[in-house]
Amino acid sequence: MAVFLIIAFGGLLLLLVAAVFGGEHGLGDHDIGDHDLADHDVGDHGMDHAGGPSPFSLRIISLFLAVFGSTGAIAFHATTSYWWGTGTGMCGGLAGGYLGLMLMRFFYSQQATSSVGGSDVVGKVGQVKTAIPAGGVGQVSVVVKDQRFYPMARCKGSEGIEEGAAVKILEYLGDSVTVERVEK
Repeated sequence: MAVFLIIAFGGLLLLLVAAVFGGEHGLGDHDIGDHDLADHDVGDHGMDHAGGPSPFSLRIISLFLAVFGSTGAIAFHATTSYWWGTGTGMCGGLAGGYLGLMLMRFFYSQQATSSVGGSDVVGKVGQVKTAIPAGGVGQVSVVVKDQRFYPMARCKGSEGIEEGAAVKILEYLGDSVTVERVEK
């Protein structure tokens, strides 16, 4: 039974270390398979980690170890059989690790970002805040991801666009946009 308890406490210790020192890209987030192996013709073995941690992250492995050790110790105490304790520990560890993985992926999927990309801006209709002279730069106001965004703007074509006009965003160039007038 001591073996199962050592494994359980080792898993809990690893989980605590990952929680305390994990941070944004800290100890707990370095996953096996987190690197882009496509450049090396190895592939990623069909695992998509964009929605959260890998099944092989330190947090998931330590959770597996903690649940394996504790359920194995309980099963061994009830039956005094290492085989029964190991089998029960494996089932409990896999179930606990899987539930932890699904919970972490759920929380990762709930995260939002306020960064604005081209696909978020292109096609939106906004309003000119500072007149855009022909061949010059002005400013538009557009709502993106429930936030008002004020990029610098150039107009498509040879005519300028006056303040207050409705415009459609055609291109997003990082810190500026290209717009055209929207006829009402």
